[in-house]
Amino acid sequence: MKTEEKPYHHGNLSYELIEAGIALINEEGNSNFTLRKVAKRVGVSPTACYNHFENKDALLGAMKRHVNNRFVQALKAVTEDEAIECKTMSIGKAYVNFFAQNPNYFQFIYDNDDYHIDVLEDEIDGDYEPFRIFKKYAIDYLDKVGIHKVDQRNTMLLMWSAVHGLAAMSNMRGFHFEGDWEALTETILMNYLKI
Repeated sequence: MKTEEKPYHHGNLSYELIEAGIALINEEGNSNFTLRKVAKRVGVSPTACYNHFENKDALLGAMKRHVNNRFVQALKAVTEDEAIECKTMSIGKAYVNFFAQNPNYFQFIYDNDDYHIDVLEDEIDGDYEPFRIFKKYAIDYLDKVGIHKVDQRNTMLLMWSAVHGLAAMSNMRGFHFEGDWEALTETILMNYLKI
């Protein structure tokens, strides 16, 4: 028996379609991604979906911008502390907390090649804005505490590995942690990385 799709009368349909699209890709992959499937998840007709996004590439682009913008906003929102060590700690906690609170986003971002980070011989570079924000404050902190330029790349990579690893752990299906991700991030950064 075919279920009848209902018109969408409430909320922000563009937002709902974007979030449903992210969930669909995480569950079924890019090859099974269609506007019809996204519309079905939200409970609207495909026509309603096409009224917001002309094709699946338009929706995919909106999904990528949505996640990236939210991630960047989460990191920038915590950079108002005066002391650079506070900013570095706050960004690390915000990085982990963002993915702990938005589990669909981690896989969506990092299971494709839409971001670019290079680990070079003497530095780490790339055009991925969330990473550049983290790197800026980490390097500022390392300068302040007197870490030699030669050692900054590896130290910054260690710091990023810690927060990125915790963010990944917060999204692992088989890994269960009932504690506070921000508190765990702070403990690791303070005790093991000496921030």
